[in-house]
Amino acid sequence: MSFAHKRRASARGLLVGQPNSSANTINEDDYHHHSSPFLSMDGSAETGTDRYAAIISAIAATEQQELERCNERNRCVGPPDESALDHKFDRLLSEVHGLRDQIGDRIETLNRRLTQTNRLFLAHQDYGQRSNRAGDLLLIGVPTTVQGEGLRECYVRIARRLGYAESEIPIVHIRRLEVVGSSSCADVKPSRYSIAVLDNIARTRAGKQARTGSIEPSVQPPAVHVQFVFRNARNEFYRRYQEGGRAGTGLALQDLGYGGADGRVYVSENLTRGNVSLKAEAMRLKRDGKIKSVFTVNGQIYVKRTVDHRPELVTSSVDLLLLDETKMKANK
Repeated sequence: MSFAHKRRASARGLLVGQPNSSANTINEDDYHHHSSPFLSMDGSAETGTDRYAAIISAIAATEQQELERCNERNRCVGPPDESALDHKFDRLLSEVHGLRDQIGDRIETLNRRLTQTNRLFLAHQDYGQRSNRAGDLLLIGVPTTVQGEGLRECYVRIARRLGYAESEIPIVHIRRLEVVGSSSCADVKPSRYSIAVLDNIARTRAGKQARTGSIEPSVQPPAVHVQFVFRNARNEFYRRYQEGGRAGTGLALQDLGYGGADGRVYVSENLTRGNVSLKAEAMRLKRDGKIKSVFTVNGQIYVKRTVDHRPELVTSSVDLLLLDETKMKANK
């Protein structure tokens, strides 16, 4: 009989209740499984107890260290002193104010640069427009009955009045400007001439009509555009006109050969739209007696406070505001 067969037979015997002495035996593995750390076969119970006590002591020491560390952390994050908190708040507030001041200074610098750039752009734009009109002059006050070749004849009469000989009269292209509201042209173009430039002339004529008893409104005729071939010729023509005005040589229509017409002819530079508005404002200051004279040179506006003051260039409304002392005092 084999060993396995014998083993099965032994197992069957145990099932029917036959006692087996091997049930009371203790294996080596069972000893290690059921043995207590406090008991040993060789009387080592005291050694196990000491080992347990050492483990408990180590755990207690670790817990004590952790407790002390937590207490130290709680002391660090505890409620701070009020003076230290106020100091930190003041420092933070000063930093915020410093940052705000830096941002404000930066914004002010950017605004100043933007303003300078805008002024520079407007100055270049005005220079370009003035360059396009550098060879132009305007004849203001020529009656509307003078048209076509009559305009050229009127220009020749003005040149003779200014002292030009027949062979010295500059060559020009002359035409009358269109005005807004004119029914003679279907496609009406904006006029380069503004009546606001001669606002003082209109007031003078209104005063003359009031003295003579005439109630008919005075309508300024459209300006006559004169374009010179050479710029030097244009400058010479305008210089002679200004000198003639200072010498008392006027361009009255009767002196020019228009006996039935009343009034006179003015020669003006062909100003840009911006300078037209500036000249109108300057003329109002002149009427109010705040400045002495207003004149133009190369398309730019110049004013004189008094006879003894030197001419001052006007490039913006701010310059005119500085000339008005009443407004300056009101702003203060």
